[in-house]
Amino acid sequence: MPIEIDLQLRPFSQSDFGIVAYEVVGHAIAIHKRLGRIFDESVYRETLAHILATRAVNEVCIRLSHLGFQKLYFMDLVVEAGCPFELKVVSQLHDRHRGQLIQYLMLTDLSHGKLINFGGKKLEHEFVNCLETTAHRRAFELDLSRWSATTADDRRFQEMLVGLLRDWGTGLDRGLYIDAITHFLGGPEFVRLPIEALWDGKIVGRQLTNLAGRNAAFEITCLRNEVDSYEQHLKRFLSNTTLERILWANVESGRVTLVALAK
Repeated sequence: MPIEIDLQLRPFSQSDFGIVAYEVVGHAIAIHKRLGRIFDESVYRETLAHILATRAVNEVCIRLSHLGFQKLYFMDLVVEAGCPFELKVVSQLHDRHRGQLIQYLMLTDLSHGKLINFGGKKLEHEFVNCLETTAHRRAFELDLSRWSATTADDRRFQEMLVGLLRDWGTGLDRGLYIDAITHFLGGPEFVRLPIEALWDGKIVGRQLTNLAGRNAAFEITCLRNEVDSYEQHLKRFLSNTTLERILWANVESGRVTLVALAK
């Protein structure tokens, strides 16, 4: 199975999740008052798990696999086999924390989760919702209008990426897709290599770049906005290096666009 979870999960409605979350946050507030905000995240997690007893399972593993590549994620705490809670000890919650929990919801086909931050003067907590199912994320439109599969590198990149996305779906972290493609191409020692940066034909430095083949780099983005602007910067990058081509994939929810940029 491309996505496996070490716990049999069941979906909760928003109202039912709210009832569980209200109780858990109440316990979290009591823990924060007693322990303060200095302890490691694991201490708060284990304390919550102890209070909730058999109703909670901590560090539930989500296992992604595809053609020999594997990636593990761990949900901090799952209550009643369907209510995930992601715990933090930070000054304040940021979008990257919300994105992490949204990814867990996508991978588990759960709709509701909650962030709890023990790192502030007061306990911080926030609902996170996701209505995108795995089936929807796998059923994406593939835009090849600006793609030219004329080389073996092109065809290999397209085949690997599309196969991966049909297994895992769109909407996940960009770094996850890059790590997987890097693995399929032979690993970082063969893919993440320096290329020469040029100014008026003079070599002015070297930059580590993800290579898809001889004189061809690959880039994967998950942009919804400013796509055209990013393309202009990719073209500038290409024109001021020794590369000949960039194979670019922009992965959005429901749509994947492949573009072959060449000098």
